[in-house]
Amino acid sequence: MYTHTHIYKVRNHYFIVLISLPSSFSLSYLSLLSPYFSAPILGDVGGVICRACNLAIPFHGCLLDLGTCQAKPAQYCKKVVHIKGGIEWYSVKGCTKNITECFKRTIKRRELVSTHCCRRPLCNF
Repeated sequence: MYTHTHIYKVRNHYFIVLISLPSSFSLSYLSLLSPYFSAPILGDVGGVICRACNLAIPFHGCLLDLGTCQAKPAQYCKKVVHIKGGIEWYSVKGCTKNITECFKRTIKRRELVSTHCCRRPLCNF
């Protein structure tokens, strides 16, 4: 059985498309059925869609929304949280450039900066 999942964002709404075909069905026939079943959709295996937000404040959500970003196969979704006095002040969400950005914890002038990474669609929401 062939199964493919794809997530689309249209005007702040997310749509999940699941394609499930029997193993006897040839993938070359997909392009004949519709232009939507083309190589770019089937070819993005390994990439993950992540939430991108330049400034998110607790209880208010994302103030500087960038939509989504596409993490390449060696990249991850990240969430960088800034904590002061034990209280989360704000966070930044997006895609990493490489794994060295992940799971860091640094202290800057009475401020704790913690980075969390994940590898599922929209896992940094």
